[in-house]
Amino acid sequence: MKNYISASWAILLFFGLFLAGCENDRCIRTQEYIQYEPVYKLIDEMRKPVIWEAPRDLVAPGKLFYYKGYLMINELQEGIHVIDNRDPANPINTGFLNIPGSIDMAVNGDMLYVDNYLDLVGINISNPNQPVEVSRVEDVFQQFYAYDNQLGYLVEYAPTEVRHQISCDNPDFGRPWIFAVESWLANADLSTGGVLFSNNKSVNASFVGGGSMARFTVAHDHLYTIDGGHVKVFDVQQSTPVLKNKVYMQWGIETLFPMAGNLFVGSNNGLLIYDISNPTTPEFRSTFTHAQACDPVVVSGNTAYVTLRDGNECFGYVNQLDVIDVSNLWEPKLIRSYPMQHPHGLSVVEDALYLCEGQYGLKTFDVSNPKEIHEHLLGHISGFDAYDVIVLPPGDLVMVIGKDGLYQYDASNLKDLKRISVIEVKRT
Repeated sequence: MKNYISASWAILLFFGLFLAGCENDRCIRTQEYIQYEPVYKLIDEMRKPVIWEAPRDLVAPGKLFYYKGYLMINELQEGIHVIDNRDPANPINTGFLNIPGSIDMAVNGDMLYVDNYLDLVGINISNPNQPVEVSRVEDVFQQFYAYDNQLGYLVEYAPTEVRHQISCDNPDFGRPWIFAVESWLANADLSTGGVLFSNNKSVNASFVGGGSMARFTVAHDHLYTIDGGHVKVFDVQQSTPVLKNKVYMQWGIETLFPMAGNLFVGSNNGLLIYDISNPTTPEFRSTFTHAQACDPVVVSGNTAYVTLRDGNECFGYVNQLDVIDVSNLWEPKLIRSYPMQHPHGLSVVEDALYLCEGQYGLKTFDVSNPKEIHEHLLGHISGFDAYDVIVLPPGDLVMVIGKDGLYQYDASNLKDLKRISVIEVKRT
């Protein structure tokens, strides 16, 4: 009996050591991931004049703006592609505005306003094929960039593919990405006129408007820009913008949408509403609080549409569309929330809602009854990435930007959108 017990313990010890060895094998493995290395620049490297160059391929497209038959597509941190889109079936890449550090843009009259790292730059685009820098306001976006006395400004995190061995007790074990330092750069995710879409697919050159992911917007000859937790207000009635006000709202504000004398501000935990009837002095009206998430917003009539999505830049956990009654701007009320896959930008024209679902493509809904939107899905186009969308009134031309490029659709039949052109990104 004694020998039997000893043998049993020997067997258990053997298997214990064997399993421990296997566990160690499982906890040390070769892993591939993306490491984000901080990139610093000195002010002389950042403050460069805008240069008009030959056309470039789309590589990392960001936000989208439509100007009188032309499309301005941001190339993240690089500049702006200028696309002649007067014939949407045959868009022509005409040139590239080299603007390092650019993420956002807006247009007032014939002036394009864009960020160049810390600075706000004004560019005359009355001739879109010969844009000219005419003004610069320095040090506008101080809160967006961390600063080191020796290294300069932290302007981005550069992704680098890394392959090495890592153990399971490492906090980075299993992550698809790793930051090289414990600091964070605001994610660029990271991105309004009437016009007719005629039978020959040419667009009336009168419409000017941006997408729902905008951090810049214009109303009443004033430019509103987000800088950290503040919205800065510039009078742009003259060639050089004049800073008129700096309004603290809250950290986490992300998008701006002007409508009927009001400014709707999307933040990562709520929708803020400000009265801008006096454009230099936004006055707070109310807040609609929602779950923590990224949230672009558009407004049509008395209804606001807010998309909430999860993602590392917002630390959220929901993917949904909130439909909000804003008939009483002092007391906005939720009409209904609808689950979505991964919603990003959106646009509403009359009773049609166009909603970007990231890697899941573009969805179109009938929103004539805000309480029954899910029951009225008109169409779902998949197979491409959709980040933001602009729809030209009265709604026959839909332009979608995303990681895969620019896609344009004839939406004369809402239940059957027809692709009419695409400019794809260049894959490396």
